[in-house]
Order: sequence, then structure tokens, then C-alpha cells
Amino acid sequence: MSARSEHGPVPLGTARQRAVLAALLIEPGLPVPLDQLVERVWGTTAPRSARQTLHSYISRLRSVLDDAGGPAPARRSGGYALDVDPAAVDLHQFRALAVQARCTDDSRADALWQDAMGLWRGKPFADLDSAWLRSFAVTLEAERQAAALDHFDLLLRRGEHARLLPEVAAAVRAHPLDERLAGQLMLALYRCGRQADALAHFRLVQESLADELGSDPGSALCDLHQRILRHDPELAVPATASGPDPSVPASHAAVRASRPAQLPLDVAGFTGRDADLRRLDELLSAPAEDGPTRTVVITAIRGTAGVGKTALAVHWAHRVAHDFPDGQLYVNLRGYDPEQPMRPADALARFLGALGVPEREVPLDDDERAVRYRSELAGRRMLIVLDNAGGVAQVRPLLPGSGSSLVLVTSRDSLAGLVAVHGAHQVRLDLLPAAEAIDLLRRLIGDRAMAEPEAVVTLSEQCARLPLALRVAAVLVTSQPDRLLADVVADLADRQERLELLDPGDDPYAAVHAVLSWSVQHLPEQAARTFRRLGLHPGPDLDQYVAAALTGLPPNAARRILETLVSSHLLHRTGLGRYGMHDLLRAYATHLTLTEDTAQDRKTAEERLFSYYLTAAVVTMDTLRPAEALYLPEESGPSPAVPDLTTPDAARGWAEAERFCILAIAERAADTGRPDCAVGLARILHLYLVNIHITDVLTINGHALRAAEAAGDSVGQAHVFRHLGVVHARLGQHTTSVDYLRRAIALFRQVGDLASESLALTGLGTTRYQRGEHKAALEDHLNAITMAREAGSRRGEAVALTNLGIVQGRLGDDVASIETQHEALRIVRELGSRQSESITLNNLASVEMRVERYAEAAGHLREALAIIEDLGSGRGRAHALDTLGILHLRLGEPGPATEYFRQALAEFHGVGERVGQAWSTNGLGEVARFTGDAAAALALHDEALALASAAGSRYQQARAHAGIGHARRTTGDPDLARAHYEHAHAIYTELGMPEAEEMRAMLGEVRAA
Repeated sequence: MSARSEHGPVPLGTARQRAVLAALLIEPGLPVPLDQLVERVWGTTAPRSARQTLHSYISRLRSVLDDAGGPAPARRSGGYALDVDPAAVDLHQFRALAVQARCTDDSRADALWQDAMGLWRGKPFADLDSAWLRSFAVTLEAERQAAALDHFDLLLRRGEHARLLPEVAAAVRAHPLDERLAGQLMLALYRCGRQADALAHFRLVQESLADELGSDPGSALCDLHQRILRHDPELAVPATASGPDPSVPASHAAVRASRPAQLPLDVAGFTGRDADLRRLDELLSAPAEDGPTRTVVITAIRGTAGVGKTALAVHWAHRVAHDFPDGQLYVNLRGYDPEQPMRPADALARFLGALGVPEREVPLDDDERAVRYRSELAGRRMLIVLDNAGGVAQVRPLLPGSGSSLVLVTSRDSLAGLVAVHGAHQVRLDLLPAAEAIDLLRRLIGDRAMAEPEAVVTLSEQCARLPLALRVAAVLVTSQPDRLLADVVADLADRQERLELLDPGDDPYAAVHAVLSWSVQHLPEQAARTFRRLGLHPGPDLDQYVAAALTGLPPNAARRILETLVSSHLLHRTGLGRYGMHDLLRAYATHLTLTEDTAQDRKTAEERLFSYYLTAAVVTMDTLRPAEALYLPEESGPSPAVPDLTTPDAARGWAEAERFCILAIAERAADTGRPDCAVGLARILHLYLVNIHITDVLTINGHALRAAEAAGDSVGQAHVFRHLGVVHARLGQHTTSVDYLRRAIALFRQVGDLASESLALTGLGTTRYQRGEHKAALEDHLNAITMAREAGSRRGEAVALTNLGIVQGRLGDDVASIETQHEALRIVRELGSRQSESITLNNLASVEMRVERYAEAAGHLREALAIIEDLGSGRGRAHALDTLGILHLRLGEPGPATEYFRQALAEFHGVGERVGQAWSTNGLGEVARFTGDAAAALALHDEALALASAAGSRYQQARAHAGIGHARRTTGDPDLARAHYEHAHAIYTELGMPEAEEMRAMLGEVRAA
């Protein structure tokens, strides 16, 4: 460890003195208690003079750092803190650069990664003799390894495999069993023309895993091995160093996106539980009992509320995270939440997203989600923490199907079913031992605890030796520095006696309630009222604006109170500007608001809360889709304060941060008879959610439908049915989509809402088109146009026109299609609807290519892409890129066509659109046919046929059959070629498309030959 100033190296003194500085720099600006500093520097063998020596070290460091012009350690809250700029510390600078590199585009990320990795010089703290620092160094080495792997992926995406090869080979020698690293080396070798070496390395990894772990390589590495064997064209060197690299195998793209690190922050000042930590270590290192493959081990940490189950689980998980190179998953199941415990299906959806599964590929069926989850985990070594489980039924669907991962469960329940059926090991967490409880109080309170040891012992017993109660009590003690500790303890004794008189009986939480009531009593009135009102918020966390809505305070005042509650350990930070509550604290806050606030107070607070979410959602969509806002709720009362959401980044940031809260608010609104809020949120946010979080659309519309049905709200039900119809069409579930859309049309007709009926009708036409019912779709779109014009809905008219133009083109009337698309384009430009403009431009370019107006098509595609880049629509970009691929293929330019199809395929995969993946895969097959590679064309069209069949796209099925027929004819298989031509001809004829004639001609040629 070393330091430098502008004048050169700074002499930091002995190894112990440098260890003191290191212990302070790891948490810059945060006070570290004296006892904790002693433990970090000397460990468990600290001499009696350690505290005195520590003061000497601090004094010397002050002098040295003052002379160097830097910040010096300062006494604060019973310990010391060093207020240093994190950017001046290599550790924090590395972490900041890593975050920036992961969040920026590839063109800038390489330099950031190089700067980050350049900060490393040998093993962290190698010159310091401290067990705590050595343990922390293990965590840092894991961070360095993760950063290196992410940097290697970047270089592969940029086509810099030659530059990467020596470095990745050295990393493999250091980590021979890391499968992600092995895949990177194999891909780099293959791209350097060394296929044999790549295959040989796979065999080496296979043998090493079998010998050392008794396991086989995971599915991602095996898939890469097979693709190298068959010279998969998608493994080719990327043609450009910008943008995503579609030549990286999909399985490896998934691996890259699926190394989650979801553990919450470790508990500051974690104390004791040594025996429990040793027990967990033993369970992790114990050999498997039933064969070479390690079985799933579920460690159920059970105990009463506030005993520290989560703290122990998270602390231990951080200690062993390096043993699980594929990442960590965490979820708070809220099993003891009286209102909204998390459904296993929702937890599975979150986990699948973290594992890299696109939202549109998350199964809707609960059992299918569990199957997909187990498949994604197969072969991975992951740590899965299921916190606050309410029972076995909540946990069982979240268990992996193989033994390579470890599951850690916390619960107040014994979870006997997990022990009996799944062989779980239990760690029965009891109250803190007396000595550890006293030690925790000493650390938290500081020197006063040493002066009044008997009062500390009494306080620990008053808190029932529960860590949560001990921390809350310690904050209250330190907030009254002028009082004797014994007097403060006497106050708590009086409070406990009064509570016992009011509520006699054996209440296991009596001690915690006493401490909480004592703590809340000492809060300022506004802070106490805010704490109570937070119990009305159903979401997992909140910010100052939500607190302001619940209390009626200005946001800045609410933020100050939230920070006061954090200081009192009644809240904890969950992210930048966001706060959460322990489930016991939340239950207590709910109890207080039900007993101390009037029913009218609670109703007013809840109405302000609903109004806040509706208002913020409207502002968000006004920013993201300004010309397409279809719904504005009626205002009642003054508008609540909302954050600045006037930029797209801010609006998207709010929607993502509040995503799970919005779903909870919609559910609360449905439960409390507020259909205006439940339906309103679903309507306002539909255009945002439907392109990003499809499962959320199903969830929020489920709550909205329940609320609308209970209230007899036909209009609300109609909008919900339309939303559900759109979603199921996107998911390829066309029969379900048609059913919902027909129900929406009937209700809109019943209430006389022509504008909305036209949107539902053109949605029905789109679904019928996707199903291959082109003539029925044509009629639907024509009727929708008439209806929209009668209603005066220019937006509805434009949507129906562009959809009509697509069908006209598919039926061979290209002249009419071009005219219709131009008419739609004029309207959306008048409306200023840029999203719709980009879609219409792409549709127009598609039909222009068919009549060989290539220059006009190229110009319209450039316009579409420029708009899409501004708006950030991955789905729109995918369609435009795919159309560009078709354009360049028509122009006889296979190189650019291949690149555009690959980029489109990567975008379609990212948004989970199978129909789009079939489009681009068929396009790549047609490029392969153009270049004379019949084998590649056959493989690609086979893959496209599977994708199109799964998505129910008849047109893409026909296109794939035609491509397979061409490939089989080239390879000398006329019988197979004829069979596929017949399939293609039948589908094109069924759809009424002009391609049927081409297939008829092909069949004639094959038969004649």
C-alpha cells in the first residue's frame, strides 16, 4: 500500500500504521468505531495496548497527511473517519471506472477498462499483516476477475481477438476451471484460424472438470464447442467494431448478460455469530453424500423477527461469493408481509431477467417459468439467496434442478418440508449470546459503554439481545450524549412496563415493540408521523417524492426526515435517493398509522399517493411519447410534486426505479376500490411497458381488470382487453389475442367510443395478418380507417392506414400500398408522432424495394434510423436494420446485407421477438444462397423455420420452406426440394400472396428435371 502527493511518495510508516489507513480508506467518510479498527488491524489477537497504539498511529497519520496536503483522520461517533475524495483512492476509482465501462457504449468502454485495470499493482494489501484485509482482498480479486472477463467480452465484440489472445491465455492458466474464460479463449482461437486448438482446449477443460469436480462443462460451453465444430457462420469475425457483435454466439451473449451480482450491501459493523458462520462454512465445504455431483444444499436460517437472519445470510454470502463465479441472485420474498408477499412466479420472472432471458421469452405459465429457470441454472455455479420466505410453497419453485448452485433461505418458519424432501440443512438462529450482544452495543455506543458497563448489560437484555432492537436503541442512546446511560435505560424500562400492562401475555416481539415505541417517541413529531405514514406504501422501497405525497410535506423536507429515520435505523438506503424498511419495522409503522392516525388521515394520504403515481406516470409518458398520450386522468385537487422528468433519461429512470412499486400501487388500488388508479396506470404506461416489460403489462392489466370488473367499469375493461390483445399478439399467442380484441371491440361499441374501437379493430387486423388471414385483415383495417375518420381520431386513422399498407403489399398491390403509407406518413408528421413516423417510414421502404425504388427506400430507412436512435427503440431499430439487409441483398451486396441482418438478429434477440428473429435468420439464409453456400443456407432456413413455427408466423414459415427447397435442390436432393416447395406453395396460396406463382414455377422445374 502506498500514497503519493504532488511532491512525490508519502511516507506512511509501519505496516500496522498503513493497515489503519487502509481500514479507513475502504469506507471513505464513514466513521469506523475504535473496536472495529482494532479488529481490522490486529484481528482477534490484539494486545491490551492496542487502543493506545491505535491512537498513536492516528496521530502520526494526521501529521503525515497534513504535511502532504491531504485529508486527515478525524474523531467522529466513537471512532475515526477519513473524509477523502473516493476518486483519489485506487480501489474506489477502479470501481467507478468499472461501472462507467459497463454502462457506456463499446467505443468508449475499452479505454475505461484499460484505465481501470491499469490501477492494479500486484495483490491487494500484500504488504499488510491483517486477517481482515486479507479477507477483503479476496473480494477485490473476484472484482478484478469479473472486470477482466467483461473487458475480454468487449474485445471479442470489437473483433480484437488477436490482441486479446495472449492475455486471455494467461488468464486461463491462472483460472483453468472458469468456463466463461474457457469460452472466450476458444472463440479467440477459432477467429484466429486455430479451430483445432479451440477444440483441444474444450477437451482439456472437459477432462479437468471431470477430474477435479466430477462434473461436465455447462450448456453454454458445450454449445460453443458444437458451433466451432460445424463452422457456424455467426462465429465469424465482426465486420465492424461498433455496436453489438451478432457474431458472438447467443449462448455467450446470454452468459455475458447473466452474471448477476444482486446481493444487498453487507451489514456495516457486523458483529458476532462466529459459531453460525463456522456452521455455514462447514456446509459449504462438506463433500457431497450421494455421488460426484454436488446436491443442492438449502440452508434454512430461521428465527424470530429482528434476530438477524438477513444480516447473517447477506454477510456470509459476501464472504463466499467468490466461490460462485457465475454470480449471485437475491430476492426478498416478503413472506410475512400481511398484504403482498411475493408470488413465486414473480420471483422467477425477476430471476430469469437477471439470468439474461429477454422479457418476451419469460413463460406466462408458472410451471413453465420454473422449468426455464432450472434450465438457465443448469451447469452454473451460483449463490441464490431467498430472503424472508413465508413457507415451503414459496421456496420450492425457486430451487434449481442441479447441484452446482447453493440456495440460502431465511425464514421465521422451520421449513421442515425443505429438510424432509430436499435435504436442507438448518441453522437455527437464536438470540445473540450475551457477550456478543454487549460487544455490539459497545461498538455502536462507543466510550460511554465502557464507563457504564452495568447499564450496557441491562440494555442488551431489555432489547432481548435482538440485533435490530440493539441497533435502534444504540442510536437513541447516542442521540442523548449529555445523559447518563443508566437514566436512558430506566426510560426504556418504564416504557416496557407500560406496554406489558396494556398488552399482557407472552408476546415474542414485546421487547422489539418496546424499543421501537421508545425510539419513535423520541422522534420529532413530523418524523414520527412520516414513519407511520410509510406503512401505507405497498411497494418495496420509496423516495422523497413518495414520502412527500404520504405526508403532504415538500419533497426536500421529506428527504431530510427520511435521512433522520435512516440515522435512527428505522429505514435503510436501497439505492441512490431510495429507502426501504425491515419487514418488522414496516409492520410496526402500519400498526401505528392504524391506531394513531384517523381513518380520514389515512384516506387522504393514500389518495395523495395514488395521485402522485398517476401524475408522475403522465409526465413520464409526455416526455417519452409526447404525441401519443391516449389517456389523461381527471385531476382532483392540487397536483402533487414530482421529480424533474422532462428528459428521456430521467423519465426512463423513474419508470425503471418505480417499476415494482407501480405494480404494487395498482394492486392496492384494485383492493381498495380505486379502479381509476389501477386502470389509469395500466392505460398511461402501456406504450412504455409493452415494448420493454411484457410480463408487467400482464400483471398490471390483471389488477386493472379486477378493479374495473368490481366497479362495473365497461370502459376500463375494454381498454384492458385491448392491451391484453396487443401483448398476446406480440407473444405469438394469436388465438388468445383475437379473443381479447373482439371483447374490447364489443365493449367499445357498447359505450360508443369509436376512436378506441378503431384502435382495437386495427389491432385485430394486425393479429389476423400475423396469423396469415390477409383478406380478413384487409377488411378490418379498412373498417378501422372509416371508424377513426368518423370519430375524428387522426392518430387512429394513421395507425390503421400503415397497417393497411402492409397487407396491401403482401397481397401484391404495391402501388396502393405505397400510396397508403404516404398518406399515413403525412398524418403522423402533422401530429408530431416520431415513433409512428419511424414505423411508417420503414413500412414504406419495404414496399418501395419491391418495385425497385431503391434510392427512395434507402432514404426513408435513413430517416427512420435517425428517429429511432433519438428515441432508443430496440424493436424499431431491429425492423429497420432487417429492412436494410433486404435492400442490400436486392442490390447484390451480400457483405453489408449480412452485417445488417446480424445486427437486426441481435436486436430482435435482445427484445425477445421470435418473429423478428425468423425474419433476420431467413435473410441470412438468402445471403448464403446468393453467395453459393448451400450448407449454410440450409442450416439457417432450418433455424428460421423453427423460430417461425414457434411464433406462429405463416409467412416466415413459407419463406423458410422456400429457402430449404432452394438449398436441397442445389445439394442434389430433388425429392426433398419438391416437398419444401410444396409446403411454401400451399402457405403462399393460403395467404393469397404473389410468391405462390414463383413456387408453382419452382415445382414445375423440379418435376421436369
